[in-house]
Amino acid sequence: MVNQVRVRIMNVHQAKINVAKFDGSNNFGIWRCEVMDALTTLNLKDALLLENKPEEISEKDWDKMNRTTCGFIRSCLTQDLKYYVINESSTRKIWEILEAKYLTKSVL
Repeated sequence: MVNQVRVRIMNVHQAKINVAKFDGSNNFGIWRCEVMDALTTLNLKDALLLENKPEEISEKDWDKMNRTTCGFIRSCLTQDLKYYVINESSTRKIWEILEAKYLTKSVL
């Protein structure tokens, strides 16, 4: 199982994914959907959605997946917005910061 994780992470470098950089003025919901689709394509979505490391993945591979996912999300932000998440090392924390700042909550 650990070998599969390594293969999944290596595929990140082979894939070509285009996500427009989020600058705070474009639609966050659409951007979030595009990033989630890209993370799914790159097999990195687990680093965002799972609160804890799965038992079958080594700590080293989980850390690498998390760092790769953090880097990918930051690469989809303009420089001005990277400032808000530049020191975060948790994919989930980066996502929560962005959602809290830009996700419009509808009042029903």
